[in-house]
Amino acid sequence: MSSLPCQDLSPSELDELLSAVLPEIPGYRVVRLLGRGGMSYVYLGIEEALDRQVAIKVISPLALNDEVSRHRFEKEARTIAKLQHPGIVAIHAVGRMEWGLLYYVMPYLSNGHIGKRDLRSDQARVIGVLRALLGALDYAHAQGIVHRDVKAENVLFDQNDRPMLTDFGIATSRRDRSRMTGAGTAIGSWGYMAPEQARGEVVDGRADLYSVGVLTFEMLTGRLPFHNQDTVALALMHAMDPVPALPPDKAHWQSFVQRAMAKTPETRFAGAREMLVALDRIALTPRRSDSPQGAASVRFAAWIRALPSAAWLAVAAVLVLITVLVTGLMYRRSSGVSDVVAMPAQAPVAVDVLPAPTRASGLSEPEVAPVSQTVAADDEPELPGLSELPPGEAALLTAGEQIRRHRLTQPAGASAMDALLEAHRLLGRDARVTAQAERWLGAVRPYLTKALQQRDDAAAKAMLAHVERIETTLTLGGNAALDALHASVVEAVRNDLRTALGTNDLEGLRAARARAAALDVEPARLEPEYSRQVVTANIGTSLEGAATTVIVRMPEGDQPGLAVMPAPVTQQEYRVFATATGRAASPCRIRTTVMTVKTRNWKDPGFAQAPDHPVVCISPGDARAYAVWLGQRDGVTYRMPGTAEWRLATGVSSDAACGGAGVHCEAEGTRAATAGGRTPGGVYPALGNVREWPGDCIDCRAHPVLGLGWRDGSPSRRGEEVNPEFGYDDVGFRLVREVPRAAVEQR
Repeated sequence: MSSLPCQDLSPSELDELLSAVLPEIPGYRVVRLLGRGGMSYVYLGIEEALDRQVAIKVISPLALNDEVSRHRFEKEARTIAKLQHPGIVAIHAVGRMEWGLLYYVMPYLSNGHIGKRDLRSDQARVIGVLRALLGALDYAHAQGIVHRDVKAENVLFDQNDRPMLTDFGIATSRRDRSRMTGAGTAIGSWGYMAPEQARGEVVDGRADLYSVGVLTFEMLTGRLPFHNQDTVALALMHAMDPVPALPPDKAHWQSFVQRAMAKTPETRFAGAREMLVALDRIALTPRRSDSPQGAASVRFAAWIRALPSAAWLAVAAVLVLITVLVTGLMYRRSSGVSDVVAMPAQAPVAVDVLPAPTRASGLSEPEVAPVSQTVAADDEPELPGLSELPPGEAALLTAGEQIRRHRLTQPAGASAMDALLEAHRLLGRDARVTAQAERWLGAVRPYLTKALQQRDDAAAKAMLAHVERIETTLTLGGNAALDALHASVVEAVRNDLRTALGTNDLEGLRAARARAAALDVEPARLEPEYSRQVVTANIGTSLEGAATTVIVRMPEGDQPGLAVMPAPVTQQEYRVFATATGRAASPCRIRTTVMTVKTRNWKDPGFAQAPDHPVVCISPGDARAYAVWLGQRDGVTYRMPGTAEWRLATGVSSDAACGGAGVHCEAEGTRAATAGGRTPGGVYPALGNVREWPGDCIDCRAHPVLGLGWRDGSPSRRGEEVNPEFGYDDVGFRLVREVPRAAVEQR
């Protein structure tokens, strides 16, 4: 990166450069880009003095684009580097690389962050994570440091799987009232941000406690408490909407989360230590309802205990009614009458968008009887005895029967959905209503799946609107049936993305992303497919630029690909460089002899050369100087290839021989750089024409040369390793460049 004219680049150009070129930081070997966020790029590096892996965070030029901001950030980073706590990721070093870009170095933690773990069924682990975070925040707050960006991605696990808080990069000290971003500017992650922080007000440690409350809700339920693509709307939800109810088996956490997420700092926990005390009380609370069966039994027992004495008569009546119904159904089955009632075959059944699946569809749930055994909707008998039941019990019983009949959303006012909503209105948060809602969701899922398969997204959206109404009204967050239903939508869009990526179909990829937006599927749920791009290049593709290169290795993961000049640099190409830079010619020798009597150089190697012949009599230093000059001209980083890269590009093995496979080593000088055979990838190996310099030997006293040259046809083949201070009349060179994934993707 240091060879590029970065001092002339704007912040946006520097920012783009960081995506494509690994930075050079004294004392560290930067290996690869790990990721990027709104404020920084994070690289995996090796600290050379200690030979240890580190994470190097380089602050984006767009985040701090003036010197005042950079000075303030550097001051804060050095303050934060002094934090020493088992629950805080330490900062090893803070500094500036060339052109004023700030960076700081931390341990590399490879076990991922809390957002990649599902802790919904492990409340003990949730408590352990919170204890570690609150301990770290209590220490930081005591030092006057507010984190301001507590979120799942900033809770990493070390090699011993201990949670650690990281990324104090936007923290602020209460002792320093200057703000890095100026008054009125909100910094942080909107999904976790306290209301006062979103308004750009000066915050204290209680803003961090709000974020911990959000993180607690996320660990317990697998989702954030508030969702909205519009950041302003999301900030308003944090400021005004009540905290959503937790699932029944997590209800003992509700007061803890609500206090942590109180709208004003004054009504939250006073500090991390007080929050730890409240956490200890939760840890000591017996939880018989940790399992689904236990949760149901606890809720049922609580409902029974809450019944007044007079209500037992109603319960008895319900039991009598159920007995009558079961007896009647058994009679109907024994007499050959179908117990399945459905809509006419010509009309949509159960929902207003699709007919009910039949047994022939391969769907096992729900099934309907053959048309010959169904009864028209207008002829459906009413449930007996409903008028004798309390209204809530009647609505609940009606919902169950309408689900069985597949009348899920239609007819309007008399569907299972309408009965569920009425039962909820009358009975409130009743476990039986929730159970019927789960049955309803399971019955809806096959219809939704079929609509998605048939790409009837209008019908799918209509069903999802009904689902959202049930979900919101009955507060079904964290429900397994609901999660499965939403997962089917995600999987349908994911399949579209995979198909487009597998066939490099750019229009298909765009259509899949548009479908995700239309179905309100969050991009984060579609990773990694959503962020991938269609690859528009492959092996042998020529890359754009003044100097032609062809791809010989595609990018893979975070590793860049490789492109190579198809032929050695020619006389004419090198002449342009030498004229532009005034570089003096290096002395030239004959590789196969000890001494050279005649004076030779690249202009006069001792034999006639045409402009399209490979340039010879060039030292490794000349080749590197040419690479720097060409890179500055083209805006691309060129270099000499390593031995393995050269063999990959040219296909020339170490045992290649003159005369074999059409290789002619003729003692009469060079030929055109493109003479001889060409690889399937479009590279001319120049085998039997010139040998070439590799780039993996710097300051070597004996430098290797690769391939075969025109002098190798003579009986004496001296000079497998030569003095790099000289050029040789049968040794040329070519250059390579690394290819980031972005260079071969269509965006």
